[in-house]
Amino acid sequence: MPFFNCVNCSSMGVEEGLIEDEYDFAEDALDFETQLAESRDVRFLQPLTEPLRIGSHIVCTGTPDEDLPWFTINIGTGGAMEARPDVAVHFNVRMPQRYVVRNTRRHARWGPEENTSFKSFPFKFERPFTIEVIVDELETLWAVDGAHYCSYAHRNPAPFAAAWVQVIGIRDASLNVQTCDVYPMLAPPPLEVPKRASYDSEPDVDIDWQPNVIASLENGIPEGYQLVLKGRLRPLLHSFTLDLTDRASEWPRANVHLHANLRAHADAQLSRQLVVLNAWLGAWGAERRQRSAQLVPGTKTTFRIVRGPGEWSVYADGLVVGELEYRAHPDGVKALRIRGDFYPDDVYLCPNAYTPAPRTNSFDA
Repeated sequence: MPFFNCVNCSSMGVEEGLIEDEYDFAEDALDFETQLAESRDVRFLQPLTEPLRIGSHIVCTGTPDEDLPWFTINIGTGGAMEARPDVAVHFNVRMPQRYVVRNTRRHARWGPEENTSFKSFPFKFERPFTIEVIVDELETLWAVDGAHYCSYAHRNPAPFAAAWVQVIGIRDASLNVQTCDVYPMLAPPPLEVPKRASYDSEPDVDIDWQPNVIASLENGIPEGYQLVLKGRLRPLLHSFTLDLTDRASEWPRANVHLHANLRAHADAQLSRQLVVLNAWLGAWGAERRQRSAQLVPGTKTTFRIVRGPGEWSVYADGLVVGELEYRAHPDGVKALRIRGDFYPDDVYLCPNAYTPAPRTNSFDA
């Protein structure tokens, strides 16, 4: 999951498949040291005067140059002047290939690369950027220009042992290390989910809903109401998550009253997709797993989350795909978080007096 992995969750498809261009990673890996050497002489190092801790906030600004094809932010634990020091977090932006590698180096050896993300590639030559990094208990979270981009779970060594932060390949780089109460600091205020009189009511205003959104439910989901989400499934459907949380922010991490995760990638040859329901209230509870969804990739789909007398009910195109009993008081829900391969274009609250008739999934636009 974007903040933390749910029990037996597969890295949450929210982070899968969003790289814009196909690329030969094996061939690229062979050229890693050679291409990075072109930028190696352009570097900026900032020693840390005190250890990083939960809530440490690193801000890096700069502008990619066309003659420096890669740039890197390293959070290092080894001696900075060593030839191959230990690096807790290596954030390597590869401009020609349009993807970002994260990795850890220990005893001069790299671990397995990570290169998936929540957003499409956000960097352009000659356009300034601001990268924010927040250190959490289990991972670092990375935002670009106020939008959460990726997370990276701590490995050995972890960033809590870091002695310096380094930028390579950016001539006008700046670094600032501080603490903060909310991440990303540059993010705009969250959207507010509007309320409508009925399921069929027309919207009062048009809202530009984006993928991977966090939206506020200032007054929660009142008893007898439902949350309606209309949108499209990604054609190469992997997985997505609909979360009801107690705060509308990326960090600090929210409690999750309802975690509804559809995993189309799990035993994809089966006729029904896996739906996993759970809640995170300081820790994950017991999962509820069932093969109850029949969604067609690339089609328009409507989800409804209904507040019932003692449970949350999740509907997909009029059919129940899962129910989860309340594990905390439902009045505590204050936000909606969407992650992954469901792209919303309309989200609203309305009374649950009218339930639309089931429809058959089709490939209609």
